[in-house]
Amino acid sequence: MTRAGAALAVAIGLWLGIPVAACAEAGLNVAQFGARCDDATDDTKSFQAAVDAATAKNVALSLSGTCRVRTLRAPPTAKTFILEGNNGTLRFLDGGLVLSAPKPGTAVIPYIIRNLRLRSVNAYTDTAISVTGAFKGVVENVNIDRFRNGVELIATSDNIVRGSFFDSFGDSNAVVISGTMAASNTVSAYASNNTVSDVTDIHGTGIFIGPGVQGTKIRNLRVLEAWYGIYAVDGKDDEDLSVSDSYLEGKRAGIFADGVDLTRVVNCSADLPSSGAEPGWAGFHLDRMYGGILANSSVWGAAAARSPVIVAGGNINVIGNQITGIANGPCMRLIPFPKSDDSPLLVSNNTCWASGGYEVVGHGPVAGSNNLWSRPGDHHLMIRNFPSP
Repeated sequence: MTRAGAALAVAIGLWLGIPVAACAEAGLNVAQFGARCDDATDDTKSFQAAVDAATAKNVALSLSGTCRVRTLRAPPTAKTFILEGNNGTLRFLDGGLVLSAPKPGTAVIPYIIRNLRLRSVNAYTDTAISVTGAFKGVVENVNIDRFRNGVELIATSDNIVRGSFFDSFGDSNAVVISGTMAASNTVSAYASNNTVSDVTDIHGTGIFIGPGVQGTKIRNLRVLEAWYGIYAVDGKDDEDLSVSDSYLEGKRAGIFADGVDLTRVVNCSADLPSSGAEPGWAGFHLDRMYGGILANSSVWGAAAARSPVIVAGGNINVIGNQITGIANGPCMRLIPFPKSDDSPLLVSNNTCWASGGYEVVGHGPVAGSNNLWSRPGDHHLMIRNFPSP
């Protein structure tokens, strides 16, 4: 490891709680264990031996060149796992890089994976980097191509994926975050306080959020030509999703997060990919919300949509958003909670240009003012106090 690299490892190690000695001590290189990294030899055995030795010595492991491997695993005895890619490549013949805690209650294992390209020889290889259980760490500056899932964070907390690029396909996902479920349909382990920032994904779905997920922070996410920018299942006990400063193209939706309480979407843009929209497309689909906010966000490409491009339900606040050019139907579909004494769905200071206004589903409370619902034939229609348009 270079002097600058060691200094950076120390800085990140201090933040993660990795012992300074593990970061400062001279690391190991996979070539010391016979890995050729010539993009021809199967280096699995020598690379795994290097992983085992580096984690036993509590030092960083580095590589250079293109190493062909199968599945690589952090051993259950690992105290730390630091993989410095030096902009080299791991080309997986099958499997991926697996970090899995050996059993519940294991002491948290810090890790760093950075400056690395991961390529799949077979386009349907399952997962490039899989992190499960008692790990916390950073995946930084990785470039992942043609895996079904890029990075999986399963029942693990306090992880960061940042500064990375994913080229996905079809029904694949760049980042998956999920808890685990017991047979009784209860959450057996949560995924909490995980962060994705400064990430770009092309195709597939940018971020898939499963059940048992709490405290997810997403910032500066850019998703292009995808099915969904962000898709959250209507999962058990999901809450506290925060998305900011992101651009999200999705053939089915920019963000679909029905039933995820305390969702906050701020300063985001949703758009259609060049392939257009499927029926029912929405830039932001946020129904059955207890709490939360959709604010200062925009929907582009709306002229190609055939349904309301914002679907908001429950008692979420919809404030200061802009939608341009709905060709058919209303701009927003509002679905308040049905009881008159429920907290109202608050809709204020939004602008829908050249659209059909809004529709309210049901008879629950809706409040708000200063919305501009501009019909195609009337570009200056101001609606206050929420009468029917």
